[in-house]
Amino acid sequence: MDVDVRRLLIPTRDGVRLSAVLFLPVTHRPVPAVVEYTPYRADDFRGAARDFGHFYLAERGIASVQLDVRGTGGSGGLAADEYQSPQEQDDGCDALAWLAAQPWCNGRTGLWGTSYAGFTALQIAQRQPPSLGAIAPIYATDDRYTDDMHFRGGALAGWSVIGPYALGMVTRNALPPYPEGSDGDWETLWAQRLDGTVPWLIRWLEEQCDGPYWRSTLGRRYAQVTVPTLIIGGWADFYVNAALRWFAHLQVPKKLIMGPWPHVPPDAAHPGPRIDYMREVARWFTEFLAGEPTGIRDEPPITVYAQHSRRPGAVAAVAPGAWRFEDGIPPSRARPRTWYLGARGDLAASPPVADVVAEKPYVPFVGIADLGFAGGGIQWGEQGVNEAFSLVYTSKPLMTAVEILGCPRVVLYVSTTMEVAHLAARLCDVASDGASVLVTKGLLNLTRRHGMDRADPVEPDVAHPVTLDLDATSWTFPRGHRIRLAICGADFPEVWPAPQPGVLRVHTGSAAPSELTLPVVIGPSPHRTAPAPLPPPRRRSRFRHEIRPAALSVEYDIARRTMIARREQGETVYHPDGVTVLTAAHRTEVRTPADDPAATRALGWDRRTLRRPGLEVEATAEAELRGTAAEFHLDLRLAVSRDGAPYREFRWQRTIPRRLL
Repeated sequence: MDVDVRRLLIPTRDGVRLSAVLFLPVTHRPVPAVVEYTPYRADDFRGAARDFGHFYLAERGIASVQLDVRGTGGSGGLAADEYQSPQEQDDGCDALAWLAAQPWCNGRTGLWGTSYAGFTALQIAQRQPPSLGAIAPIYATDDRYTDDMHFRGGALAGWSVIGPYALGMVTRNALPPYPEGSDGDWETLWAQRLDGTVPWLIRWLEEQCDGPYWRSTLGRRYAQVTVPTLIIGGWADFYVNAALRWFAHLQVPKKLIMGPWPHVPPDAAHPGPRIDYMREVARWFTEFLAGEPTGIRDEPPITVYAQHSRRPGAVAAVAPGAWRFEDGIPPSRARPRTWYLGARGDLAASPPVADVVAEKPYVPFVGIADLGFAGGGIQWGEQGVNEAFSLVYTSKPLMTAVEILGCPRVVLYVSTTMEVAHLAARLCDVASDGASVLVTKGLLNLTRRHGMDRADPVEPDVAHPVTLDLDATSWTFPRGHRIRLAICGADFPEVWPAPQPGVLRVHTGSAAPSELTLPVVIGPSPHRTAPAPLPPPRRRSRFRHEIRPAALSVEYDIARRTMIARREQGETVYHPDGVTVLTAAHRTEVRTPADDPAATRALGWDRRTLRRPGLEVEATAEAELRGTAAEFHLDLRLAVSRDGAPYREFRWQRTIPRRLL
């Protein structure tokens, strides 16, 4: 089916107009309209990254819209923060109502998209706009505080705090709208946006506990979603747990697809299998918005990629495993199986009779073996460097294979000499030759042990029982392998280190039965047929898009006893007008001294350029976040040039108290 690509300016209730790009099927009958709603600039960066999905849907009879959030791209107004509540949701409802009323629309609308667009789909669905008939969130969360890019387990994000998203939004929002697609005079709109927008990351640093700010965007109100929902998640994605929570709680027609993917669309993710996931999105909307049967509602509710064991450092296009159907995660045939932490670093069927205390000094840079996870990719590194600084508990060789599907859980009796301490737990698969690979992990800031909305000092030298759910996973430990639990006080650079040197202790025994419980799958799936996802077709786009994948590295400065983690990435976008070129480049560096983790420091640099005849713009943001025992010190600069001359310069300096972080 041919596709007509048009620009739109969609009115909202207060008169501001939202810029959008419409991909309209060329047909004589009315069609449903679905929306991808983000602040990432539909006219260039977001368009280059996601055009293929809009073409895909339009070619199959579904009108698809890339919509710029208020104050971003070509939309009018200002963007004061991510998920501006209630403004952003009000605007989304207005856009759906306007689209539903267009003569080419059948009156039915949907929301879909990855990450931010998945969040907006879930948030707007909870408002129940009349025309909304289905949603398809991909890699999305229901908890902005602890299951997003800000705080993990109540601990401040490491290199995400001034990373490609946080600092990248500073430069992205500093670029001008396009004269041909903006709400009003583009130069006036650009100047207002530059002068009136404070970088979002400042507020994120200030809001260090969960509460009204983080919950203002309709997080876990599952009962308010009343439309059919297709959820796509990845075992290596940041938001793996949220995908399972949404599916478990929704009381609507629903389907879940879980693959081995990181935060990359399933048609391009590494490792694969790469699949034609847009086919499933199109089937979902065709079924529930166009009213045409596709068979998707007749399939079992969950399509899951069951992961098999792999070697550390293994490079493979496809992760070991197999697709299958399930009815639940964990499935009803799963049984919890518990191992107790033993006196000799073992995992046993019963706790040791005598009470035993094991301890390790807190080393703030444990976690560097997980660098691919922290960088948003996936890299199965050997865990030896992490385990050398951890308390390690290992089972005997398995007599039979053990498959798990769901969230592992640890109950640990821990004490520490520190007032602020983190608890990191890693579940690992140990091969017969001793090679250890990460399966999944979890982290808790112990000062948030009574709730993410409060900060309570850890009472030194007192054993606290702590329950920690590790990230959900699928994995099979082969016969002859061993199961390992490694416990420490850090997850660097994903999490900002706790400030004080000290010692972490784990208590075991009859009075302190520290334990690991796994959701062990018994027997095969009751569904005899297996899913057969199709391979992805070649992407169609208006743009040429070149991506420089993230380069990740670590370096230990022996003289300064400092661990340094670095990340670099970039992209170039060639606009369909044939004359406009955009670039983006980002660098992040996080340094933590072994002897003074309070002095951890992060440096970020992000630059975006837009070049076209008659206009050249460069926006450069530089940030330093420096810690002390009591405070964070932020120094953030933004320089914008126009046609080679300085245009705007801004500097934000903040001293922010640490609330037991």
